[in-house]
Amino acid sequence: MFGKFLTDPFRQRSFSSYFTIKGRRSLYLYCVVTGVVSGLGAFLFSRALAWAEYISLESISGLHNTHSGGEYYVSLDPINSLYLGRWFLLVLPILGGLITGWIVWKFSPDSSGTGTDSLIDSFHNKEGKVDPKIPLIKSIATIFTLSSGGSGGKEGPISLIGAGFGSLVANITKAGARARRTLLLAGTAGGLGAIFHAPLGGALTSVEMVYKEDIESDSLVPCIISSVTAFLTYSSFNGFGSVYKVPEIGFTAYKEILFYLALGIGCYLAGAFLIRVFQFIQTWSKSWKFPVWLKPALGGIPVGLVGYFLPEVIGTGAGFLQEVLEGSYSFEKIFSHSIHIFGLENSEAIRFGSYLSPELLIAFCFLLFAFLKIITTSFTIGTGGSAGMFGPSLFIGGMLGGAVGTLAKLILGYDVSIASFVLVGMGAFYAGIASAPIAGMVMICEIIGSYSLLPPLMIVSIISFVLSHKLNLYKSQKNTRFQSPAHYWDMNRDLLEEIRIEDIKERLRNIAVTSTSTLLSYLEEEALKINASDYIVLDEEKKYAGMISLRTNRLFLEGRDLTRNLVLVGDLTDSSILPVQLQTSLASAFKTLVDNNMDKIPVEEAGEYLGYLRYADIISIYFEKTRSSRPASN
Repeated sequence: MFGKFLTDPFRQRSFSSYFTIKGRRSLYLYCVVTGVVSGLGAFLFSRALAWAEYISLESISGLHNTHSGGEYYVSLDPINSLYLGRWFLLVLPILGGLITGWIVWKFSPDSSGTGTDSLIDSFHNKEGKVDPKIPLIKSIATIFTLSSGGSGGKEGPISLIGAGFGSLVANITKAGARARRTLLLAGTAGGLGAIFHAPLGGALTSVEMVYKEDIESDSLVPCIISSVTAFLTYSSFNGFGSVYKVPEIGFTAYKEILFYLALGIGCYLAGAFLIRVFQFIQTWSKSWKFPVWLKPALGGIPVGLVGYFLPEVIGTGAGFLQEVLEGSYSFEKIFSHSIHIFGLENSEAIRFGSYLSPELLIAFCFLLFAFLKIITTSFTIGTGGSAGMFGPSLFIGGMLGGAVGTLAKLILGYDVSIASFVLVGMGAFYAGIASAPIAGMVMICEIIGSYSLLPPLMIVSIISFVLSHKLNLYKSQKNTRFQSPAHYWDMNRDLLEEIRIEDIKERLRNIAVTSTSTLLSYLEEEALKINASDYIVLDEEKKYAGMISLRTNRLFLEGRDLTRNLVLVGDLTDSSILPVQLQTSLASAFKTLVDNNMDKIPVEEAGEYLGYLRYADIISIYFEKTRSSRPASN
């Protein structure tokens, strides 16, 4: 009888139907479950990282105060028997990079880097699917990276834990792509909301980070549900309260606005520098003729050198940020170790510095720390290490804010709140490089437990965001939802179905067209002149032969001189992309574009190539028809 129940197909379908996502209410229920798992994952990860840092950084290397005031830390005296000395910081990032590189190479190559970019790519291009092993491998690799002094943040693996579980829930319940994407973002929100004690900030970050000029509004309520649940779950074990403990802060005088405006410009300039350095290290490290698993260890060499002299710059940097906010830091003590090693106590530079204003020296030190954080973060993550970029963004922005606040104190002549400038810089810097102004503002307010800085945060974040519109830290971000395959079916397909290509024949182009006999090296040079990436390929008889994408087909830098005259366009032409006809509707042409991940589609009629239609043309036609169909206002 019982065995019959298990093998009866009808009863199996009936039983499993209770767990399917049938509507918004059942989706919200799974968001609660995802939030619980995200909160537990954040709790376990934070505990594991705290113990790893206690052993490697505190006990072995002798560092202290590596956590912010509201984070969990191991409240035990360092293990004296493990102590090797500060010199071990020279080799610790190398060892950590070696272990991280091997783990990632052996078990999950997709677990390297920030983690956030892979989440965004999964949302847009993979229907929200995440390999279940990535969150586990990413967490382990990040623990080794950060506990060995690698410069980065811990938000990457934590958001992946929630996102991975959300994707898993969607697979188990056989949910569609739309529900899976929603659960992916809900899991991300849960992880961020838990670890940063920021339920609203975590939800806003997850729906804002996938676009540069838009938000995923459909997922906002599910993300809030998951984030609040994760926050409550995490706090029930870790305790409530803000991540950073801050003194009295606030916006006190209108004359400080000029300095806040300058801070916004400074965040933009530093953000542009960070992205260029980070992307340069990424590209440069790919050309290194070493095994992939060895590259993070090589990236650990400059990190170790910086960390030996200035350990405040390595790791998460949360402990030093806490000291800056409290005003308990002393740059004289910080640099005393380096001055002693190099015997600079009586040098001309030190004597000259004594004649300068203390505020100028402090501002310079803040800027130096921001610069070094950019370098160490780029080498840690850019060479294949596993860590997030949100943590370093807070540190860099905080140092910029500290520099501007110190100069404001010198120029205005009264006791300006340095901590206020530090906090505003933390939020504005991330708002610029991640194109997430709202999330940056709210996140900072929640991690300090106060909204008193919201006015200057709004001003500086918007300035940084507007100036940084061309910056792109996350390459997988789309500008708006209309550029994302996730919202292809959101468009009015009836409108596009009514329009045939022959109706807009005058829009066809013939600029990005090449032939099978063209050298690939020549095509790469020509593409730079017209800023094109996808080309239509014609044969010698001017017949359509296929397409080629320079995004995936390029000559390698090494050996380029040998191959530049050997590789033809015809050797790499993709003939599987079929042309559309004049009678094809724009809806079908648009779907073909999305399915093939190209920005243009060839058009034929009776075997004769006529031209191509661009992705941007279809979007433009759609909006033209939408506007023309609206009723005129009175």
